[in-house]
Amino acid sequence: MSIKNVFNEITSFENIIGADRDCAPYDSDNYEVLEFRKNLEENALDLRDRLRRMDIPLAKYRSFFVFDPKVRKVIYTDYVTKVIQRSMYNVLYGPVQKGFIPDSYACVADKGQHKAVAKLASWFSEYNSAGIKAYYYKFDVRRFFYRIDHGVLMNDIIKKKISDKYTVELIRYYMCSTQRPFGMPLYGDSRTITDDEMLWDKGIAIGGGLSHMIGNMYLDPLDQYAKRTLGIKHYIRFADDIIITDPDKEKLKEYGRLLTQFLNEKLLLEFNDRCALRPNSCGCEFVGCMIYPDHVLLRKSTTLHMKRRLRSVAEDYRDYRVTYDYCKQVAASYAGMLDHVDGDSFKEKLWEDFVLTHNTED
Repeated sequence: MSIKNVFNEITSFENIIGADRDCAPYDSDNYEVLEFRKNLEENALDLRDRLRRMDIPLAKYRSFFVFDPKVRKVIYTDYVTKVIQRSMYNVLYGPVQKGFIPDSYACVADKGQHKAVAKLASWFSEYNSAGIKAYYYKFDVRRFFYRIDHGVLMNDIIKKKISDKYTVELIRYYMCSTQRPFGMPLYGDSRTITDDEMLWDKGIAIGGGLSHMIGNMYLDPLDQYAKRTLGIKHYIRFADDIIITDPDKEKLKEYGRLLTQFLNEKLLLEFNDRCALRPNSCGCEFVGCMIYPDHVLLRKSTTLHMKRRLRSVAEDYRDYRVTYDYCKQVAASYAGMLDHVDGDSFKEKLWEDFVLTHNTED
């Protein structure tokens, strides 16, 4: 079903105010946030009027690299652009996700990393309990966000899902920017790729408020092909990581061939060469965990990352850089993940450095 007549809702005063609330905490000390909120109602009304005239504020982009769990170039925007994109997300997300398959887990309401791990673990356990030797085939898309094709995105994905022309143009403005390129070549070190080597007809900005929703929309045709056309029973996707599992190794190979062909021809993307076809008993690495037929462990790199993050948050709290509520949110997120993995002694050690005390020195 096509999404219609949503532009006025996206650009409404109430939705813009709500988007501002979603974009940053109200104790934020970010200069751009403070400037926007200095005259919040006036700025929200002005933004509403500009958007309805399609006088879209010029987006300002900045970039930096992250190195955990892998090297990625993150492109983020100014605060007003964040508010606009959040306004779009808040209205579009609900109807967009209704068409997703049940086993798409990244950035989907009531899903997420923990439930993705639990679902794949349940399939492995199901085969193990029945005494069936099964295999898994794991795929991930090479440079996914940097290789999204703008023509496919707008003509085969967005316009088929959204028939509101002004909303489509807003999406085009942010996803297919004419201000700076977001795309990268398939190969080469992303840290050394120059601006001149970036591609204008591919890629969306990682870090934008719409990027994960758009990413899910882009890969949804692959999900539908896997489930509806090929009839793959055990198929799961988290962002651009895909796993299928089955007792029939040859059937998995054929599924892999057909999924690869669809991805290449319909979505103009490629899987990485390191796609793995292994027995479930070898363990499957998935969203920070190692999943075996009878237990689940955190990857060593995930453990180290969690310990560093908890230590850093505790230090920030000690020096009054973050609130107690923020610390509780981080702890709750990690506690939720730990509920789905084994290893009690490890869990105790993880919290050793997470002691919340304020620095009382003058």
